[in-house]
Parts: sequence; structure tokens; C-alpha cells
Amino acid sequence: MLDLSVAFLPLAAIALANFFLSWLYYSPAAPWFRTWAAGVGMDPDRREMSEEDRRAMPRLMGGAVVASVLLSYGLQVFVRSVRAETFGQGALTGIALWAAFAVTQSLNTQFEGRKPSVLIINNALYLLTYAVFGGILAVWR
Repeated sequence: MLDLSVAFLPLAAIALANFFLSWLYYSPAAPWFRTWAAGVGMDPDRREMSEEDRRAMPRLMGGAVVASVLLSYGLQVFVRSVRAETFGQGALTGIALWAAFAVTQSLNTQFEGRKPSVLIINNALYLLTYAVFGGILAVWR
């Protein structure tokens, strides 16, 4: 049976860590930024935001916050439900969830014209976050 209970401090900490890690991961300072930007049709040399980009920012940031909270909650539910007690068990749970959900959804974005390099860059982050955060949630009591 699924354990749908939630511990709010780990939920908030993992959600916050995921939000900021993602922000850093996709920042222009990342070595893969130019490849990723070109893969999604973005000009990697553009330094100024358009008015349209500024108007979209609250929706984009709000979506990122919601996604981070949902990831944190979902990982917590599954890590607790399988009764993972060590970092390794939690990480393996995260990896299984990554393979079952993140990879499958990412592969379906190919129909949107996503380049394979974008899928690899995105899934590297997803694998890292699912595994590490799953491990942390397993040992955080």
C-alpha cells in the first residue's frame, strides 16, 4: 500500500534544492548550455529578455516550483512506501522511478522535435535528482 503521508521539512528542502539545482543546471554558466539552448531553438548568445519572455516568467517559475514540490512529494511517497532505509535503497528507488516515468516521458517529447542532445542533457539532471534526492529521503527521518 502506498504511504501518502508527508514530512513537510524534507518536502520543502528537497523541493527547494531541486528548484535551485535545476536553475543552475540550465544556466548559461553550465558547459552544456549552448548545446541545450540550440537543441530547444533558443539563441545561446541572447542576453536580454523580450517583453514576451518577461510576461511568461511568472508562469514558468510557478510551474518550476509546482514541479519541484510534486517531485519531492512523489519521491517521498515511493521511498516511504518501499520502506527504503539506506541511501542506496532510496537512490535505487529514485532510479527506478526515473526509468519508469522521466525517461518514458522524455522519449515521447521526440514527437515535438526535440533533439537527442536535449533529451540526454535533461535526463542527466533527472537521473541525478531522482537518485540523490531519493537517497536523501530514505535516510532523513
